[in-house]
Amino acid sequence: MNRERITISLLTEDSDILEHLDTIKSERTISSYLRHLIRQDMLGNPSTNNLDQLAEILANKLLKEPLMLSYQQEKPTEIVVDLEDISIINGLF
Repeated sequence: MNRERITISLLTEDSDILEHLDTIKSERTISSYLRHLIRQDMLGNPSTNNLDQLAEILANKLLKEPLMLSYQQEKPTEIVVDLEDISIINGLF
């Protein structure tokens, strides 16, 4: 597999970014994190880190597609969450 290397420089005033990246490093690699963000941007789905933005997105989705609740109790299914899903969920809060 050929790899392209890119250097990213952060300035001293980017200490908040460096701190955030330190947190990310405990969950996944910085490279995978950046690839995920770039793909989201390419798909027109920028990452949402603001709770107000998240609430607005959810409200708009509910207006377009009403929530249908089932009152039948169903057997619970097992949900598998990988590290990328955990990282995304943690990023929302």
